[in-house]
Amino acid sequence: MAQDFQLQYQLRPEKEKPVFHAVLSFPTGEDPGDEKLVQLGREFLEGIGMTNTQAAYIKHFDTSHVHVHILANRVGNSGEIIGEGMVIERGIKTARELTRKYGLQTNEKKNLELTNREALSDVAAKRYRLYEAIRDELPACRQLEDLEKRLLERGITTRYRLDSATGARVGVSFRIENHAFKGSQVDKDFSIRGLGRQLAQQRVLEQEQTMKQEQKLEQARKLVEEQRPEIVKELRRGHRLRM
Repeated sequence: MAQDFQLQYQLRPEKEKPVFHAVLSFPTGEDPGDEKLVQLGREFLEGIGMTNTQAAYIKHFDTSHVHVHILANRVGNSGEIIGEGMVIERGIKTARELTRKYGLQTNEKKNLELTNREALSDVAAKRYRLYEAIRDELPACRQLEDLEKRLLERGITTRYRLDSATGARVGVSFRIENHAFKGSQVDKDFSIRGLGRQLAQQRVLEQEQTMKQEQKLEQARKLVEEQRPEIVKELRRGHRLRM
């Protein structure tokens, strides 16, 4: 197998780290069977966009739970380079979809484990770090300036592309160390429009939560006002009893 991988790799010898490695892990007690494991492995590779290439599936029993190692050649059968971009995120999404599709046991720890994140190219690794940073910081933001400030604290700078006529923001890019990425290159939801849409939704949600809280406070105030005469009456009655 290794020799076959090496021969195909010679089609694109400039490709660094040509072997993709992932692990599909299952909870203790769950064993889909060998045929199903191979099927899951194939559909997993399809889900992350790695097709028409060499692949191998190795089942392990060296832990308390079944897991299958997936190896695939990043140099396709036709010599094209495959498996670029947000492979880790696509892998997590695909693993969850397969769990639902085949009715597998759900478990927060049951997920794609890319045991070799360092096997990603330098650019891909930085893009994924950037994705994680935006994903983690975005929920606490209400404006693009909030996100910009939070990312800067993590060493990531933000730049906007402006419309020459109106000065409106029409694009966004992020720089992490020595690499810059357009927002849409990081994730389709991180384009200037995508970020604006998510921030707007978060502002609306916050306003709705504020309104609900204010309504609860107003209801409590009205209840107190309605009961005030009775409260005063009971207080006075209590005072007379103490006399």
